[in-house]
Amino acid sequence: MSPSVSRVLVEKNIPIPLRDGVVTYADIFRPADGDPVPGIITRTPYDKEVFAAAALPIMPSALKLAERGYAVAVQDVRGRFASEGEFNPFVNEADDGYDSVEWLAAQPWCDGGVAIYGPSYVGATTLLAARAKPPSLKCAIPIITADDYYDGWTYQGGALQLGFATFWGLGLAAALALGRDRGLDPAHLAAAGQALLEPHETARTRPLAAMPGLSQPALAPWWPDWIGHDSRDEYWEALRHSDDYSRYEIPMYHVGGWFDIFGIGTVRNFRGMSAASPTAHHLLMGPWSHAYYDRYLGERDFGPTAAAAMSGAVLDYNRFLDRHLKGVETDLPAVRYFLMGANEWRKADQWPPAEAETVSWYLHSGGNANSARGDGALSTTVPASDEIPDRYFYDPLRPVPSEGGPTLHSAIGLPGPRDQSRIEARDDVLCYTSEPLDSSVVVAGPVKVVLWTVTDAPDTDFTAKLVDVQPDGTPVSVCDGIIRARFRDSLREPAPIPEGEPARYEIDLASTAIAFGPGHRIRIEVSSSNFPRFDANPNTGGPLATETEIWPALQYVLHDEDHPSALELCVLPG
Repeated sequence: MSPSVSRVLVEKNIPIPLRDGVVTYADIFRPADGDPVPGIITRTPYDKEVFAAAALPIMPSALKLAERGYAVAVQDVRGRFASEGEFNPFVNEADDGYDSVEWLAAQPWCDGGVAIYGPSYVGATTLLAARAKPPSLKCAIPIITADDYYDGWTYQGGALQLGFATFWGLGLAAALALGRDRGLDPAHLAAAGQALLEPHETARTRPLAAMPGLSQPALAPWWPDWIGHDSRDEYWEALRHSDDYSRYEIPMYHVGGWFDIFGIGTVRNFRGMSAASPTAHHLLMGPWSHAYYDRYLGERDFGPTAAAAMSGAVLDYNRFLDRHLKGVETDLPAVRYFLMGANEWRKADQWPPAEAETVSWYLHSGGNANSARGDGALSTTVPASDEIPDRYFYDPLRPVPSEGGPTLHSAIGLPGPRDQSRIEARDDVLCYTSEPLDSSVVVAGPVKVVLWTVTDAPDTDFTAKLVDVQPDGTPVSVCDGIIRARFRDSLREPAPIPEGEPARYEIDLASTAIAFGPGHRIRIEVSSSNFPRFDANPNTGGPLATETEIWPALQYVLHDEDHPSALELCVLPG
């Protein structure tokens, strides 16, 4: 246990110079007396004046870390708030992070060892700094952050994460405009403000290159890059973590939520780095979204220990930091995860747990699985050769609305496990449902849907959603995913759909941990849109940024012996 510090010194707006001459500024929280201590840095675009106090309940507090005998630097990244320079998301964070870590290590009140931590984009600055391998960096705590700024941040499965990219981008632009006098055009500022006031109208903008508030280069110079690079090309590859996890040589404590927009990347980072690195990696996954950390989320009460404040997360951070910065022997499990349904924390040596087995639940119907009223079924029985395919009509002007799940901005809907009744009343949503369970089915691990389809469109999307149907019939969402058809084989090299022929798709629904109790039913929804969480594919195959045409699509979902569409779950024994 680290000794408590009696007095903490706070130093404001301390300059941290970068290699190209740009000066950034940080606030320092450190013990006022005594010998040099280990350093910890967090690098934020969201204003150090706010961030030091733990802007999210899952974050450690700079003051509390200083009380435990650490020197903590809370830094505004390049081009944000107090710091000089121009902000371009992700691009400068590796070099700037390296320079900032080494600056902190060189201070006379620091003993030369440094850790870095942060959530969301601050998790991105954490990982990008770690990738640069500053020699003084000993460990890191990336919280609710991604592994890939193409797939899992700006896009997913090749589809634009429209709601997040648009409203996070508008938030960055607004802060840029308000942070200092930049001589911006008042009309452009007004357009950005109006876009934030009318989120659903904003989300329907076509072409995306004309997005109000983001299409003005002075406000959002990164927007043309985000929508212009709609495949995983060199622009995104230069920023990707998951292409080579062996570069990450320090221990990390990864933190995520089952309903976090970046939860899919948190798990990928843990699994990839654990496999590639001999150093210790840890994973904590709770029943949280990106911004909600209470026991209540969506339609669910997960119990008192579900809240971040009661989860033991901060205690784990302290143990992790004490081990790697102070040499204190501490005991931390490799994985600690919250099992929804049972509403309890569990431990494992890996993810998924070693005892988990993949079980396929196959899609069945008599050709009328449309809506929850249809005849779609889900079972572990392999489909027969003569099963009739289901079909539905996807109209991009009438997309399926987003309802719960890993959303971030309340402007596009609230996150978490939510009632899907209004979604499942639509005829363009196919529902495949198991019989009521005789005993619990405990799922812990990645969730995947294998889908065989035929479409008459040059390009289209397919979506899948795992649903827990309660004994009273209420369908509550668990996790979901999407695949853009032309990216079914490669996110880097799109390929046309074979006209009139069956094609196989794998839809990644991220990971989850849930106990489907007796009397519950397991359901999978299949459709072609989840708007405005994702952009509604216009089905033309045209460029994302400039396309204005919209074509409807007739979709067929096959589930026969030769085309066994299935839900794949990692199931724990017993």
